[in-house]
Amino acid sequence: MPPSDNEEEENPPTALIPLVDTSIGSSSGVGGSSSSLEDHILNLNQRLEEFFLLFTHRHEEVTGLIRGIDSRISNLEHKFDKYDEGDDMSQDF
Repeated sequence: MPPSDNEEEENPPTALIPLVDTSIGSSSGVGGSSSSLEDHILNLNQRLEEFFLLFTHRHEEVTGLIRGIDSRISNLEHKFDKYDEGDDMSQDF
């Protein structure tokens, strides 16, 4: 997509969310893994919230671009609606 006219708008960070070590622990260390498991669940919750915010921002950005395209098409339709089929439009262009 070409850059939008709204380059001055504040853009959220576009960096990917860093990967988290998914190793919870070995089966021999089952007794001490509950704290680690809680940490992983909290980290997962935080990553999901960050993903949701990023997704929401992207959705709003795409929706805005679609609205812009829609208004441009509408303007072109209105411009061509004023011409009859027999008119020579080449003089305007």
